[in-house]
Amino acid sequence: MLYLLTDEQKKKVLREYRMRLMVVSTIALSFVGVMAVVSIVPSKVIVSSHEQILNLQIKSIEGKSSTNVDDLSKKIADITNTAAYLEPLGQLLSASDVFNHLEKLAGDKNSINQFTINHFDENASVQISGISKNRDALIKFVDSLKKDPWFSGATLPYSSLAKQDNLSFTLNLVINLSKLKI
Repeated sequence: MLYLLTDEQKKKVLREYRMRLMVVSTIALSFVGVMAVVSIVPSKVIVSSHEQILNLQIKSIEGKSSTNVDDLSKKIADITNTAAYLEPLGQLLSASDVFNHLEKLAGDKNSINQFTINHFDENASVQISGISKNRDALIKFVDSLKKDPWFSGATLPYSSLAKQDNLSFTLNLVINLSKLKI
């Protein structure tokens, strides 16, 4: 149908199509721009409100003095509990000595992720949790704990041996303080 028109009319039609294409493109780009602004504005508002809240909290913490007796008592209790871990178990034995000894027994194929020590008068116990690379390494570690004079009661639940690799384990051990005193 375009071939039936004269050259001048063809130019007018092409110019009209180009105008329509530009109008539709402009409307589409405007729509995309409006949608982008609408989707960014809520995020900006949320971020700025969180920033204001954090600034207020920082100012309140900076301006607060620790004169409250309850707060000071709580801080002192926390420090005391932390210091209890540093108290020697025997005459020359500390929690870090026990942990270092367990690390040596664990070897390269076992990693200890959690270490909890409980010390009450003449009794002390340790709970360790970790991951072993394979079943044989875990069995070897438990056997070395059973043979070690520092510890007793090293038993491994059968559920810990369910997988072949990357085994999670938890062991409860009793520390033989009578054999460690010098």
